[in-house]
Amino acid sequence: MDTHQDPTWLTANVRPAGSFGRADVGRLRALLDALAACASIVVLDLQAARLRSGHAAEVIDEAARELEERGGCLLCVNADSDARARLGACTHAVVVGPGQPLPMGYGLRAV
Repeated sequence: MDTHQDPTWLTANVRPAGSFGRADVGRLRALLDALAACASIVVLDLQAARLRSGHAAEVIDEAARELEERGGCLLCVNADSDARARLGACTHAVVVGPGQPLPMGYGLRAV
């Protein structure tokens, strides 16, 4: 009888669209808080989103910190140069530009 079990992972893929400024941060925070509480990895695809506020970057990094504390990861993909500039001070979110390879490590596993 094999008693070894692989850990279970829940990955959430989120693709916000539109321009996120100070007034929109509450909705983004509510979504990321809910996902950080139950997902292992959150992939935030920023291709169709524009971050107009430093508050949005703070919300993203806070959710990334919560995931990281539980052994997970928040990965921002397709982040254009403006998004990368806003997210540059983040110490927990992993930020990847369009067409860049995904980093291994940071809670990510090759499948």
